[in-house]
Amino acid sequence: MTTEPPTHVAAERRAVRPLVWQAVAVVVLYAAVGAGAGWLWHHLWDPPTGVAVDGRFYLDSAGLRGEFSSTGWFVVVAAGVGLVLGVGCALLVQRSELVTLVAVVVGAALATYVMWKVGLSLSAEDPARLARSATDGDRLPARIEVSGGSPFLVLPAASLAALAVAYAGFPKRRLRRG
Repeated sequence: MTTEPPTHVAAERRAVRPLVWQAVAVVVLYAAVGAGAGWLWHHLWDPPTGVAVDGRFYLDSAGLRGEFSSTGWFVVVAAGVGLVLGVGCALLVQRSELVTLVAVVVGAALATYVMWKVGLSLSAEDPARLARSATDGDRLPARIEVSGGSPFLVLPAASLAALAVAYAGFPKRRLRRG
């Protein structure tokens, strides 16, 4: 003899499933776009050069001027991606604002990490390590990097700001239940 769960339990499960799928979809979207953003960050950046001297890597004068550009491009790309994804999720994901908010926070953190790792993986090897085996005067490209911790907050902050503006500016359309 099998017993069916009470109908209210089954109805609650059916109501939760779309919310779980919504959250998963948002997080996966952010991760995929984060990978593309890492590729874009790497391709927008122009690596400065340096020179190996006594087994150490030193940026040349042009390299010193261009050192900030990798962090700058990271911030620019992260801000753009965060704004577009935040507005897109607010306008396209209509089931639950709270679930969307949590998924955007998790997704934005994941996208930032994926963006950073993809950019690093596409970059040249660590020039400090290469300089140990290079001869004096060898020119080496610098590695893409992010200076400090605050640039890692840009994508999540931009996503949350866009989400807030979109939620405040566009009233929620109620789903008709039939």
